[in-house]
Amino acid sequence: MDMNGRSERRFAVKITHQEKYQFLSEASEAGEKHGAPYLSDEPKPVGDNAGPSTPALLASAIGHCLSASLLECLKHAHVDVLSCRADAVAVVRPNTDGKPRIDHVEVTIRPQVRGPSKRLTRCEDVYKNSCTVTSSVERGIAVEVKIDWDMVDHT
Repeated sequence: MDMNGRSERRFAVKITHQEKYQFLSEASEAGEKHGAPYLSDEPKPVGDNAGPSTPALLASAIGHCLSASLLECLKHAHVDVLSCRADAVAVVRPNTDGKPRIDHVEVTIRPQVRGPSKRLTRCEDVYKNSCTVTSSVERGIAVEVKIDWDMVDHT
């Protein structure tokens, strides 16, 4: 993430209760809206699955940030990225008190690329450190990351 020459960036989310366990969230920074409002909900049997659950939202944020960091590194390495998708799973287990907690997050990034493999190795070594969300979350939750490269012949 670029700091745009600032010492601080503040990303805000207004969260408004809708009904039952459903909330509508609106993201912004410095008054500028970021995308459309989105609904979140608790999973069944507590909620209605009307939107992503909070563990899924965390997994999404981690998977997105890791994928964006990898894409940025590949761009700077002049690697041709044809596509990229990721799977992120927040694994919830009971803690010692029996309360459900996020134990760890598993992320598999699947970029389809055309480019020299030595540049891919360099990106594998550095991209994760550039991910703002993962670097912050890993202070308390383990994040397991795997890259499943799909190499396309670059002839």
